[in-house]
This record gives sequence, structure tokens and C-alpha cells, in this order.
Amino acid sequence: MTSFQDKKTTIFRLKWVEWIFVNLPFVCYLVLLGVIYISNAHSSEKALRRIEALKVEVKDTKWHYMNLQQQLEYGGIQSQIEEKVEHLGLVPNQKPPIVISQKEE
Repeated sequence: MTSFQDKKTTIFRLKWVEWIFVNLPFVCYLVLLGVIYISNAHSSEKALRRIEALKVEVKDTKWHYMNLQQQLEYGGIQSQIEEKVEHLGLVPNQKPPIVISQKEE
């Protein structure tokens, strides 16, 4: 009886090993697909993190630009210019400008 069981077990193991070798290319294909899937997931997550970082950088740069623009506009108004040149002894002209024209012949 044990001899029959041993043969049956041996045949079953041989069939199992044969099945593994027959399906090995398919298993390799599935492993390759899994690796590609994981790689794609990692690269998309990396791209999303970079996009979020760039959004923050754009927001910060936009704030910096608007701040500089506001400072330039504020520094360019007449009252601010008068304050900046007051220590140099410059004052606004009280007389209107004189128009110089050339006579045509």
C-alpha cells in the first residue's frame, strides 16, 4: 500500500513541477507587469509631489512679485519722492515751466 501511495505522491509532485515549468513564462510576465505597475505608481507619486512643490513656489514668487510692485508704486508717488530728496535740499518748483519754442523762418 505504501508503495502505491509513494508512486501517487511522486507522480503528483512531478506533475506539479511540470506545471510550474510550463507556466514559468506566464509567471515571469506577471512579475514583469507587477514591477512596471509599481514603477509607474512611484513615478506618478513623484510627479505629484513635484507639482505640489512647484505650486507652493509659484504662490510664494507671486506674493514676492506683488510685494515688490507695491513698493515700487508707493516709492514713485510725488510725496514719497519729495521726502527722499528733501535732505538734498531739493524742493518742488513753485513756478510753472517755461515753454521754449524756436521761431520758424
